[in-house]
Amino acid sequence: MPLVLAPTLSTPLLKVPLLLAHAVCTYHGMTPPRPLPSPEEQQRFENPDFASRTMNVQVVLITASKWICCSIPLAEVMAIVAQRFPSKISDYVLPFLLPSGGASLQITPLSAAACALGIAGGLIRIWCHHTLGQYFTWSVSVQREHKLVTSGPYAIVRHPSYTAWTAMCLGNFALLLSKGSYFVEEGWLEAPSGKVTASAVIGYLSFVTLQLLSRVPREDAVLKKEFGQQWVEWSKRTPYRLIPYVY
Repeated sequence: MPLVLAPTLSTPLLKVPLLLAHAVCTYHGMTPPRPLPSPEEQQRFENPDFASRTMNVQVVLITASKWICCSIPLAEVMAIVAQRFPSKISDYVLPFLLPSGGASLQITPLSAAACALGIAGGLIRIWCHHTLGQYFTWSVSVQREHKLVTSGPYAIVRHPSYTAWTAMCLGNFALLLSKGSYFVEEGWLEAPSGKVTASAVIGYLSFVTLQLLSRVPREDAVLKKEFGQQWVEWSKRTPYRLIPYVY
């Protein structure tokens, strides 16, 4: 049985559903679920953080990063399908997708783990979007008649969207740089343009992640001030900020 399964488990086609799910989850996880809060909502805080002050710019840069992170696995899917199912269309697209002609796009434990991390992070972000609904914003704000949401992922940790964002970004970084990935195997990582692209995406998304994680104490203070005893009771039921039983 292991000898029979080995060729099947090593086929690049197994990467196709993982890559597609990874791209979809990354797309939705990096897309704001609602427009930016109104100036009136944001003015309720005296000292907005850097990300909140530059949110319009951040949205543009995150959108560009999102499309790069999604387009690379989608290009790999097209390359794998074109390789495995020769046709007139594949003869046309392969020279563009695989100019070297011999890229090995086999699934590896690292690429599978990277996709799983990206998918998990994206799904949790989507869960947070649906749980908070209109209260989910990318900038720190409390809306009129704001309610403290303590259900769903917010019953597990107090800032699950930041945990999910971190996991999603790490999954994308690992997929971008791992052996067997399209970006590495086709040599894009060695090309000057590829180095610039990878460095820009990883550097910027790492910066955003650090900005988000630095918000955690401030958001706790804002929510505690706004909701008082209700927040205190929630913090006792949900003592961990980002990682259950750790922090």
